[in-house]
Amino acid sequence: MNIFDTDFHCHILPGIDDGAANVDESIKLINMQLSQGVRNIVATPHFRKHQMSINTFLERRNQAYKTLISAGAFKKVSRVLLAAEIALERNLCELDGIERLGNSKMNTLLLELPYDGYRKWMCEEIEEIAYTTKMQIIIAHLDRYTDIYTQEDYNDIFSIPDVIFQFNTSAFTRRKDKKLLKTAIKDDYPLVFGTDCHNPQSRRPDFDVMLKNLKHYEQNYFVNKLFEPQ
Repeated sequence: MNIFDTDFHCHILPGIDDGAANVDESIKLINMQLSQGVRNIVATPHFRKHQMSINTFLERRNQAYKTLISAGAFKKVSRVLLAAEIALERNLCELDGIERLGNSKMNTLLLELPYDGYRKWMCEEIEEIAYTTKMQIIIAHLDRYTDIYTQEDYNDIFSIPDVIFQFNTSAFTRRKDKKLLKTAIKDDYPLVFGTDCHNPQSRRPDFDVMLKNLKHYEQNYFVNKLFEPQ
């Protein structure tokens, strides 16, 4: 697995969050991903600690995954890994069993920052989660905050040690997002990409946009060793 054939963030599992509503939508999304060059999929449905327990979430996630297996949805996919997009909240580090929401094969946790502006506690919480879980933290769709975060805010986030930054593939299509992405590439931050696709209509995959734009960059800009087959 590497970033050039892996969708690290998507909502293809049916009926578990605001992503694919049913199996048919899931299959459409997966076929779109495959047609755009995706070979490995990390399924990351939303998890918010105030909405359901970890056990309930994992049961629902696994059932949705098994439903797609039974439907033959992954026949042409090289590898499917299960994880979660975890909403960052205060004291999330105290949530018992949070590591169970991560990608066990890669030892990663995908965290989604709040949309109500940057606060200093966010970086502190991320560092504490990394320390308590001993897992690699990935910050989800860093490009999604360019309208509400300042450059100083981003400087704080980029200064968090040993963090991987996930950009949505759509970042290549919006000027402010692309500017942030170019900065991250130039400064050699560890990056991965995800389509963050939710449905085949308004939030469809655009992995091919990423591949077209990344052809100008050397592969050693990015994290690959973490995602070698195990």
